[in-house]
Amino acid sequence: MIQFITHWMPLLDAAAKLAAIVGVVGLGFAFCQYRHAVKLAKSNNRRASVELAARECAHYGTAFITQLEGLRAKIDKSGCEYLKHSKAVKEGLTLKLDNALVTAEDSEKMKEFWPEAARVLNLLEGFAIPFASGVADDDIGFMECGRSFVKVVEENLPLYSFVDLNHYYHSSKKVYGRWRQRIEKEELDRKYAQAGKEFFVLTAERLTREKSDSRFASVIAAQLKKLAERLDKPQA
Repeated sequence: MIQFITHWMPLLDAAAKLAAIVGVVGLGFAFCQYRHAVKLAKSNNRRASVELAARECAHYGTAFITQLEGLRAKIDKSGCEYLKHSKAVKEGLTLKLDNALVTAEDSEKMKEFWPEAARVLNLLEGFAIPFASGVADDDIGFMECGRSFVKVVEENLPLYSFVDLNHYYHSSKKVYGRWRQRIEKEELDRKYAQAGKEFFVLTAERLTREKSDSRFASVIAAQLKKLAERLDKPQA
């Protein structure tokens, strides 16, 4: 037996090395397949997220807005002034309802509209759920409906009076806070950019208007104008 093993040792050794090489190659191939599968899954998830956001935005712009406008038209036609006498007050990123001017007559007339108001607000909550949970692409949702959504929530906060917001419509509140924060950041960035642009423009004009033959001053003025033009362009 020892002689047999000794005789075939080189061949067995070569076979073992070949098996190891095949195993390593197989593992490498399996790892490449795994990475490809992960990449494909991410790509599919991204596509599904964008498609869901697009569908929700389309539904928001048609079904929800149509029903909201119809409800408000009915309320106005009835002579009920509940929505006019009730207003939203901003406190940080939250909203509070001020009903100080609401009369008993307003509240009585509004009772008949609460069921329809609930259906409309449920549609809005349905729109917000995919974005609040991260399933739908938030950037697409904000780009297409962000400002409208924030405005709709603020202008129609009185419609939420029939329910305790501590227990309901959490997705609408979450998306409202996030998107309003993004809007305020964009507006703040725009103000800073405008202030910077005005500073560079004024400085450049001052340098060019001064009676100076300094070539250095002219170069600086030109650069300041370029900076102002860059600040004037929307940031990607």
